[in-house]
Amino acid sequence: MFLRGMTTILLMTTALVLPGKELKVLMIGNSFSRSVYSYLPQLVNEEKTHKLVLTSAYIGDCALQQHYENIVKAEKDPDFKPYKMSVWKSQENPAGTRKSTDFSGNVNELLKSNQYDIITIQQRSVASVDHATYEPYTTEIIKYIRKHQKNAEIVIQQTWSYHAQSRSFARWKISQKDMYTRLRNAYKTSSEKHNLRVIPMGDAVEFFRENTPKKYKSPDSGKVYKEPELPSFAGEVVGYPEWRSGRKDGKLYRYIHFDYVHLNDHGEYMQAVCWYSFLFNENAEKVAFVPESIKAEDAAFLRKCAAEAIRNYKQAK
Repeated sequence: MFLRGMTTILLMTTALVLPGKELKVLMIGNSFSRSVYSYLPQLVNEEKTHKLVLTSAYIGDCALQQHYENIVKAEKDPDFKPYKMSVWKSQENPAGTRKSTDFSGNVNELLKSNQYDIITIQQRSVASVDHATYEPYTTEIIKYIRKHQKNAEIVIQQTWSYHAQSRSFARWKISQKDMYTRLRNAYKTSSEKHNLRVIPMGDAVEFFRENTPKKYKSPDSGKVYKEPELPSFAGEVVGYPEWRSGRKDGKLYRYIHFDYVHLNDHGEYMQAVCWYSFLFNENAEKVAFVPESIKAEDAAFLRKCAAEAIRNYKQAK
């Protein structure tokens, strides 16, 4: 009886001290992937369970077609280096820091000289609603990755629909909800075709919009703002205002620019939590790390949105 009890205690102790995962992740993407660096390395570091080396192969607004064409060109000319490469190591990024190693390069050299655990791909946001733009480029990119990375898992990040005030909706003659539905279906079709898992960031954004207790309100168009004052974007995780400089009649002036495409601070935190939960199979709602710029109650709801997206997405694998 004593020995059985000791065995049970030893097994429990062993389970408690099992080491976490150490992942090397490569993102072949654009600004919709690179934004995860804002908090993910710090989050992994602060949670003190796992380790992460996160590499971004970045070209702004880059489509799957362009990624494929870059691979083809770099295979013929190794000196062709169109990507801004950034590498973040979680152990070097405590809260409040964004330390990285940056260099120019191409995807080919990364795949040939490193071994990754997970490699993510995604479509350009403006093309994400149309699955016809995904092929044959997704197929060819996957073929090239698997040639050099036989042990890596290829994953798709599902992107998100723009802020409701984006002018793109008028040009496309669709709504914000239409964009979400179409991109979700396109990513789902692609993931099922290639049997890939999906990081459901678009779902997380949509869950936030449908359930946030703080609904977004458009800024008062008649209000005059004095720098550094900015309109509130509370109730949204996509979009933000910022002061910029312009020139008119030879004179500099300051104005407020509205970004209706990219994640704001709250959205970037939710993205980091979503990725962390997906990569390390952790419960998003139990993440303890909260950036100083985000209130605890807001962070808790953002974690819930990430958790719901992960929990409800039916994966291909």
